[in-house]
Amino acid sequence: MAEPAEDKISARRLDRVARCFSPSGRLQRWPARRTDQELALWVIWSQLPGAGQHDELEINAMLRTWHDYEDFVLLRRELCDLDLLRRTPDGRIYRRVAHTMPPEAVAVVERLDNASL
Repeated sequence: MAEPAEDKISARRLDRVARCFSPSGRLQRWPARRTDQELALWVIWSQLPGAGQHDELEINAMLRTWHDYEDFVLLRRELCDLDLLRRTPDGRIYRRVAHTMPPEAVAVVERLDNASL
């Protein structure tokens, strides 16, 4: 039985986004497509501590450890733009926003977890 076309597209997208990460889960390159970028940001978001607040230096340090292409500022800004991360008006304190991950993001995280085994 053939896979439905929608499942093939979704599987291709998941593969495309997962290839942006190393087997250990580090983002190695920024996806070209906006929808893929958003999916990659959900993966980064899933690595942020769920509770508490962090200053900008702490957030920067965390983001630096999760990617290899040296643009943690882009990641931080994009996480805030998608309301996955919020900061105080003065930009000193950041908090991870609680969300339910989209199923596609969960699937990418699972692929990365399986790849690191």
